[in-house]
Amino acid sequence: IIIVVLAWRNGRTYCNTVCPVGTILGFISKYSLFKIHIDKSKRNACGLCSRKCKSSCINGKEHKVDYSRCVACMDCINTCKHGAISYQFAYGKKCGNTTNNSALKSCKKADESGTNVSTPQNATEENSANMSRREMLTATGLLIASTALNAKGKRVDGGLAAIVQKQAPARERRILPPGAKSERHLASHCTACQLCIAACPNNVLRPSSDIKSLMHPEASYERGYCRPECNKCSQVCPAGAIHKLSLPEKVSLQIGHAVWIESNCVPLTDGVECGNCARHCPTGAITMVNYIPGDDTSPKIPSVNTEICIGCGACENLCPARPFSAIYVEGNDVQRFV
Repeated sequence: IIIVVLAWRNGRTYCNTVCPVGTILGFISKYSLFKIHIDKSKRNACGLCSRKCKSSCINGKEHKVDYSRCVACMDCINTCKHGAISYQFAYGKKCGNTTNNSALKSCKKADESGTNVSTPQNATEENSANMSRREMLTATGLLIASTALNAKGKRVDGGLAAIVQKQAPARERRILPPGAKSERHLASHCTACQLCIAACPNNVLRPSSDIKSLMHPEASYERGYCRPECNKCSQVCPAGAIHKLSLPEKVSLQIGHAVWIESNCVPLTDGVECGNCARHCPTGAITMVNYIPGDDTSPKIPSVNTEICIGCGACENLCPARPFSAIYVEGNDVQRFV
């Protein structure tokens, strides 16, 4: 309650005076390269900055800043109506950034030596010009960085056609890691340690966002597929949620089955030959058949034998249809050997 009252009345009193972390950071901030600076030539003694300061680090009468308590929130800069407060490099002095007297002295010395004289007004104009240049360079840098990020996010094939990223289909049943047996078994044993997800080399496993299975592993094939020669997820589970599988067992374990979507298939939508799913199916569960039975001139479409399909997702991942594949995998309620 005391901490809440102090925060409500005085801002960061507890952080600046009691908390050891705040004390250490306050000591370090004394030697910061950039600090809040008060231009005494523009001060108006209104005290608005000191009243709005969350850390109570501005002395409005003496126009000084306690840098050990300043958190660089910049509220004082936005509050000051006279432009007397700025955030700048802490070391080195510039003509025009100090008081008018010091500026006039330096300018007077320059006049006596016969060199060009820079008045406080000229110095202020020069500083404004420098600020404009800095703002322009900053804006240019941000524009270049934004363009680079957009270019990275928008990959192109051969420099011509944009590649649309695959999206996960709406599955009725989620796909469990090989060896998870069933939803009930996984839910009763999994501790959501994420070891299986970290061990997956094919970017297939990810934590579930469903509230019923939150953070439990599930498979999805937008970035890869479950290769038959890999069983790493079943080797690292410390809780027995994923049963250890040998490679022969892994190849014959069905974790789901493929489902064809006619409206997405490129032989029908684009009028081109494909067959990519059938060529990459490791169990031969997909064959290409005539779209119109008995008509050899009709487009070839995939036919799935769900009895031998193991749900590895090679067909879904390698399907050229975008953003949703023309063939995808539905998970099994209970995994079985085929």
